[in-house]
Amino acid sequence: LARKSTFSTLMGSDPWIWGIYIVLVFISLVELGSASSRLAYREITNDNPLMSHAKHILTGFFVFIWALQRLSAANIRWVKILGALSFVSGVLLMAALPFFGREVNGAHRDIFRIQPVELCKIGLLICLCRAVAAKDSDFRMPFFRKNTEWRRYLLLLAMMAITIGPIALQNLSSAIILGLSAFGIMFLGKVNGKYLWRTLAVVVASAALLVGALFGLHELNQSREDGGGTHHTDLGLLSRANTWEHRLFHSDSTPLWEQNLTDENMQVMYAHMAIANSKGIGTFIGESQMRDHLPEAYSDYIYAIIFEETGILGAAIVMLLYFVLLWRCYKLSVQTDDQLTRLLMVGLPLSILIQALVHMGVTTDAMFVTGQPLPLISRGGMSIMGTSALFGIMLGLSEAIRRQNQTENDIEN
Repeated sequence: LARKSTFSTLMGSDPWIWGIYIVLVFISLVELGSASSRLAYREITNDNPLMSHAKHILTGFFVFIWALQRLSAANIRWVKILGALSFVSGVLLMAALPFFGREVNGAHRDIFRIQPVELCKIGLLICLCRAVAAKDSDFRMPFFRKNTEWRRYLLLLAMMAITIGPIALQNLSSAIILGLSAFGIMFLGKVNGKYLWRTLAVVVASAALLVGALFGLHELNQSREDGGGTHHTDLGLLSRANTWEHRLFHSDSTPLWEQNLTDENMQVMYAHMAIANSKGIGTFIGESQMRDHLPEAYSDYIYAIIFEETGILGAAIVMLLYFVLLWRCYKLSVQTDDQLTRLLMVGLPLSILIQALVHMGVTTDAMFVTGQPLPLISRGGMSIMGTSALFGIMLGLSEAIRRQNQTENDIEN
């Protein structure tokens, strides 16, 4: 207990969360230094990719980890303000993204060097937790005839619709991750089960309709290609549907080891080569052979490089870190009676874990190919800032819980 108290006094907040953050940052710096060789070769400027990544981590630490830790520990009101600002700015930027955003790989990813998805993620998670934890008296609006439970659920659906909907048009995987996180928060917040099941049924039916529409688009594209045209239909703002159609209906059933290397299967092929090259025990840090060939080895496929260099044990440890983060935050959440704090302490690490699992699933070919960074490890400025913000809030709230418990123990003694 003395050691924990000394650590808490020195660093503040929970030592488990601090430890996970420090280990993830260490892994990020080590593995990115190895995986960014391909990026360094083609870098036009003299900037070192590793130094650039380190700057983003330091910025995330001082701007978000340290600042939000202090603010969240001092008063949860600052978390509410951050959530509201992130939600409003994220929604507005997402609305402007198709018209003024920068297009990367057929999708608009950022605007003014800001990725609205990260703002929407932070804002929606915090605002959902606020709405679920709010008192019934906050939903007594005269123009609704239904009960407060229904009013609350309408607000939850409205917030999800205006954020997840626009995100899905540009980045379907991010929308799915955010949707799963939102559903988890509502489930943990004990939102009426019949509403959740009905919503889930609507989502499944909508997904089935979407698959049917994509199959129709596939037939249209195929007929255009057979007629000598291009395998692409101009759909305006819905142009990402061509990408979804290609991923669903153009997968090659031939085993990877019998396929020829092409631009379309390059990422999957080299990722499998990296994992196979590990031979289970790894090639050791800095000894990856696939880092010079695998596109996005420093970002969307960095887990493959981790697997190649550290083997099954290293890959399992990285995965375990995200599960331990959720477990630790859950253990802390049950130590407070404040509903908002409890939801935030579980909902925020849950979203980090889901994103990590999606990244690992893509890398190991357990799911369809989509671009998702490994939280706090992959290269990416806004992704690191967003994850750092979530860590800052978790650290701050853990400090507030610790102080509250200490005060209660002092009163009892």
